[in-house]
Amino acid sequence: MSSLNSRPRPVTTEQLATQQILRGESEANLLWLLKHARQALLSAGDVLLTPDRDNRTLYLILGGRVQVRLDWQGHEALTYLEAGHCVGEMSIIERKRPSAIVVTDCDCQLLLIDEEVVWKLIERSNCLARNMLYTLSSRVRKDNLVIFESRQQQAISEQHSKIDALTGLFNRRWLDDSLPRLALHAQTQQAAMCVLMLDVDHFKRYNDNHGHHAGDCALACVGKTLGENIRPYDYAARYGGEEFILILPDTTASAARIIAERLREQLRNTAIVDQNGNELPHVTVSMGLAELKSHQTMTALLEAADAALYRAKHAGRDCVAL
Repeated sequence: MSSLNSRPRPVTTEQLATQQILRGESEANLLWLLKHARQALLSAGDVLLTPDRDNRTLYLILGGRVQVRLDWQGHEALTYLEAGHCVGEMSIIERKRPSAIVVTDCDCQLLLIDEEVVWKLIERSNCLARNMLYTLSSRVRKDNLVIFESRQQQAISEQHSKIDALTGLFNRRWLDDSLPRLALHAQTQQAAMCVLMLDVDHFKRYNDNHGHHAGDCALACVGKTLGENIRPYDYAARYGGEEFILILPDTTASAARIIAERLREQLRNTAIVDQNGNELPHVTVSMGLAELKSHQTMTALLEAADAALYRAKHAGRDCVAL
């Protein structure tokens, strides 16, 4: 820590009375504090607190601003504290090293109060203790809000990481995480569950004839149609490329086939338009249907659906095979 060459301006009791932590303190106690505290002018970048160094000082910020950081690597400070705030009280109360880094963000005027002086002032008056409790409570509340907002953002990010951007359906990552759980639940409850594997017919030809942008529009249309026409408790995911998977809980193979035929018909009759509203050729899909068996692995279930999809293609496409 380095001090500026210029001498700090004298601190008055009126100035101290504006400090949050000294609010309500008597004139006599403020005069006593001025006699037992030290004033300092610090340059930008001076370190006040760091987790690798003991701290026995309460710093009152009389002018300037400090930044609080969790480490030296991040580009953004966790928060900033300006005139009227203090730092260092936690390490004095807990008798532990600071949990964060505090460094001056610009030239700062500070009042340095040693640990012994802090406790003596508390013995003289309960104002400091009361204000410290209020300050700590406010910071805990603020930290809780930051944690809450961080968790919300994390939940949103996690949700987005499991959504396919083009179709709006779940993606392969979600499928790998969720299909085993859903299948285990069905097997444990001895309930039926079916998987439908869909493939857009002749999609490479569609891309070659109409362009990749048209192909993206077709896939987005398929995803939207599936998402809007499955039951509330069904799941639709993009398996990869032009392949999609539907998970149908509590559904037997016979019921799943009716659903598959309805969706197949819906897809072949759905208009596809580009972003400019120009109509594109329709697409059809082939579907492979597999019903979950007792003690069947996910690999075996998907292989059964894939084999059924192959049979649908071999039968001429635009159909459902079991």
